[in-house]
Amino acid sequence: MTLFRKHIDFVRLVVVLVAGTFLSACMTWQTQSLRPERFHSADSTQAVRLTLTSGDRIMVHAPVITRDSLVGMQTRSGASPDSLERVSIPLTAIRKAEMKTNDPAGKVRVAADGLLATGLVVALVGIAVVVVAERAAKSAFAGWKFAAE
Repeated sequence: MTLFRKHIDFVRLVVVLVAGTFLSACMTWQTQSLRPERFHSADSTQAVRLTLTSGDRIMVHAPVITRDSLVGMQTRSGASPDSLERVSIPLTAIRKAEMKTNDPAGKVRVAADGLLATGLVVALVGIAVVVVAERAAKSAFAGWKFAAE
């Protein structure tokens, strides 16, 4: 059991990587044009990732295009994710707009990652069993002397 405690950080890392892969596999960012009909109403579930001409990237929630600007809500820097402030960004300052869309190929990646994760877990458990069995055998026969045949 102490073997697992020694390597708990590695196990946690594997779990986080696998979980992150599963959570993001079915969604992808797709470039969208900045047409007013695409952003005509403030849908609170919609978010757009903007790349500005300055190179900065920002996330805007509930985006709406009004006249020559994209207006929406943005998380305040250094505040909790729930605290939003209203932002207005001129369309000329936006280099690229991306929205999350479903990715059908993501389901295939989830299945492949699931098989990979299962294989990794089986390998880790197998190695741990061998190491523990070897240590148990050494301690069980400690002090025994075997006659040479």
